[in-house]
Amino acid sequence: LSRPARAACATPLFHSLLPPPTDRSMPATALAPHQLRLTIDPAALGFNSTAELQDEPLPWIGQERAQAAARFGLAMRQSDYRLFVLGEVGSGRASLLRQAMQAAAAQRPVPPDLCYLHNFDAPERPRALRMPAGQGRELRALMAQLVRFGQTEIPLRLSSEDFKAESERIQSAYRSEEAKAYADLDAFASARSFNLYRESGHLVFTLAGDGGNALTEAEARALSKERRAEIDQAEQELREEIGRFLDKTRPMLRVMNEGLASLRRQVVKPLLDHELQEIRLKLKKQIKDSVKLGNYLDQVAHD
Repeated sequence: LSRPARAACATPLFHSLLPPPTDRSMPATALAPHQLRLTIDPAALGFNSTAELQDEPLPWIGQERAQAAARFGLAMRQSDYRLFVLGEVGSGRASLLRQAMQAAAAQRPVPPDLCYLHNFDAPERPRALRMPAGQGRELRALMAQLVRFGQTEIPLRLSSEDFKAESERIQSAYRSEEAKAYADLDAFASARSFNLYRESGHLVFTLAGDGGNALTEAEARALSKERRAEIDQAEQELREEIGRFLDKTRPMLRVMNEGLASLRRQVVKPLLDHELQEIRLKLKKQIKDSVKLGNYLDQVAHD
């Protein structure tokens, strides 16, 4: 056993079990042939096959001091202590210590599960959650089940006829209001001899001639200086009117998008609330960090 500041050692080694070497000065004695062979009666072993011994504890053959020291070290509850094991390769020290540790752990209270939850506010800093033993695995399985459920059920709800009808009503209201504003803008442009049309989401206008077609560059250059000045003034007025049109329609678009998002939440939220409540009920055992778990599930629903 060792501690950083001071050391109190109990270092039993895994000694060889071979007998000490023979004193070569002693006279040699001839051995009878039967003495060169070790014979064991199978009936005296107490088992029919070594397969029966796989679940038996490993014996600490000739290592009583090492066994006692291991038990003493594993019984230490103070922090900053370590159990140092030294032994020959193949001596079984790792298997024996693992067996001793499992036996010692079985006598102690089962520690809580330590789970790391996604932090929606700071993803690089997950939140630690302590739960009764076994509930961590259960929470992970329930969250995976929630994701699979959402991936199938949410699209079904968002493709229902009721949802489509309400969604179309919200979009239709926006298109109607936007169309009125655009008609006023188009009339404003026409009164100043400009053709207005949409192109790739942008508003584009061209100067119209007497026939209503767009003037070519050569035709525009042929205009008088006074007419070009009038056109420049009209173009400036049209640009300002387009700005007012956009200022008017952007809030309409925002209202539509918010309405669609609210509609999706209305459809999805009861579904998620029910599933998350099921998770809370299945994990209703006493949880030290129950508030933290509840906040996490609320964030999951919001996300």
